[in-house]
Amino acid sequence: MEKNCCPGCNDALTKTPWQSREDWNQVLMSFRVVESKENVSHLKDTAARIGKCFAGLATAMDELCSHTCPDCKEICCTRANIWFDFKDLLYSYFGTGRFPESQIRKTYREMTAYACSCLAPNGCTLPRTERPFVCTWYICPDQKAFLTHHFPNRLADLDRALINIKALRDQLEHQFIRLCLES
Repeated sequence: MEKNCCPGCNDALTKTPWQSREDWNQVLMSFRVVESKENVSHLKDTAARIGKCFAGLATAMDELCSHTCPDCKEICCTRANIWFDFKDLLYSYFGTGRFPESQIRKTYREMTAYACSCLAPNGCTLPRTERPFVCTWYICPDQKAFLTHHFPNRLADLDRALINIKALRDQLEHQFIRLCLES
């Protein structure tokens, strides 16, 4: 059975942006306004570069998660309050041409208590390229230990790729803001 988050989670949820349908639609409308302007190709190019970086990480991250997450006692998806941030939405809209149906929420699940609404018995229901960046960016201590022990070079490569994605996300946001400010 699924229902809205518990009273204990209300503090975290009040900090989650765009929870109402009206707010969510306002974000989408603002993206459409900017998309209708000229000179949005650089915005789409930056978003496409982010997508390529995500795609390049997908297999390695999925393998890492398959080794560490099934036995984890403190799964990030249940412990953390996950949501799409502004840069996630920019990437999704301008990079994939899609906009998530709604903001991610914590929902009640009988076996896992409260968890990310995208958590399923076999992991996340979202493809790696459509998840909030934090779901790729956060490498837990167990994952770092696994990589350090088994694949030390992969950890350094992963760090470099994540730094690159962060820089591209910042660039995407700045490009969007500049377009918003143009008359």
